Amino acid sequence: MIIFKMLAIASLTILTACAPPEPRSVQYFEANLDEARDVVQSCTAGDKRGDECSNANVAVETAEGKAKFERFRGKK
Repeated sequence: MIIFKMLAIASLTILTACAPPEPRSVQYFEANLDEARDVVQSCTAGDKRGDECSNANVAVETAEGKAKFERFRGKK
């Protein structure tokens, strides 16, 4: 019985360690635009997929939209 419990605990530990990390948020990528652009490039190339791709893409598109608007208004 003790061996079974030890094996169960070891199995859960291994499975937990192998779980994919949480995708970084849009807010994270807004604060780290260079990293967001790298992720978008990896996603476009097909090297990466998932929520992190869409979060990075939203951050980049939002930043580019704000920059275009500021240029339109003559601020930059």
